[in-house]
Amino acid sequence: MTDYTTALKDKLHGKKVLFIGAKFYYFNEEIISKMKKYGAEVTFYYERNVSLKYGIAKNIFPKYAAVLEDTHYKNIIKDVHGKPFDYLFVIRGYKMESWFIEELKRQSPGLKTIMYQWDSIYNWECDYRYLIPDFDVTKTFDYKDAADLGLEYVPTFHTDEFKTAATQKPIYDLFFFGGYSYTRYEFVKRFNAYAKERNIKLKIHLAISLKYYLRERLSGNKLDLKLLALRQLNKQEYFSLFNKSNIIVDYTNPAQTGITMRTLDALGAGKKVLTSNEYIKKEPGYNPEQVATFDPANIHIDSEFLSHQTFPAQDYSIERWLNSIFD
Repeated sequence: MTDYTTALKDKLHGKKVLFIGAKFYYFNEEIISKMKKYGAEVTFYYERNVSLKYGIAKNIFPKYAAVLEDTHYKNIIKDVHGKPFDYLFVIRGYKMESWFIEELKRQSPGLKTIMYQWDSIYNWECDYRYLIPDFDVTKTFDYKDAADLGLEYVPTFHTDEFKTAATQKPIYDLFFFGGYSYTRYEFVKRFNAYAKERNIKLKIHLAISLKYYLRERLSGNKLDLKLLALRQLNKQEYFSLFNKSNIIVDYTNPAQTGITMRTLDALGAGKKVLTSNEYIKKEPGYNPEQVATFDPANIHIDSEFLSHQTFPAQDYSIERWLNSIFD
């Protein structure tokens, strides 16, 4: 695999990066750690107000939530006043406005602005097209967005532990991991029935908060708790189940065409992937012996694909990703 050490030190050493990112598992910490490793000085803020007050307002008083979000960005401007930056690096940029970027450029002449999207414009509240003119560079993980908007396609990444994932004999044939949505739940219900009928060992972790579970029940959705988990897996728990599984199952949001991180975890570890995303076939390292696609409405898995087999690891490291972002 390519060693990006020299390239990343050349790009990041001594650079001051204002990084604004989405609250998404532990990935911000991983990105920050890597940028610092290669010499960057990183200042980080979430893209939105993450307080309980904002969460309540967003659901009940959206106009007040908008005020809180505007205040959030104004507070960032106050915090960084007098601190020059070389880069503004934004992942997603929820509710970000042009005035914010222009003010940062005024405070840091020569600032290079980079936006990366790991959601599609067709996903919920993720239409970022209005921000593209404000950034020097915009890149996306989504194949369709890249083609439709003339953007560079850059897949996301896996974290370091997947480079050294164990090759132990698996306990589970299939492992599905994800956060709750009713569409995803309906898929899991069908997929679980399919696996049971064929004696396929399937491990499911579909996480839902107790609050959301109760809300779904009150709204009339009858959910089987046997198919749900009332807490998220932590990083170590996910990795443990990943190591115990032969094939990683990926049910892709129909609104997106980008390759999910759980898929890249599997490719980075040399594991098999079963995915509903046909765009996986566009990836340079696509191998039909390692990656199979399926139709969620008409599930079928070739019995031969269930056999245990490992493959050479593919490089979707954070280093590779950062090297593509800061080109």
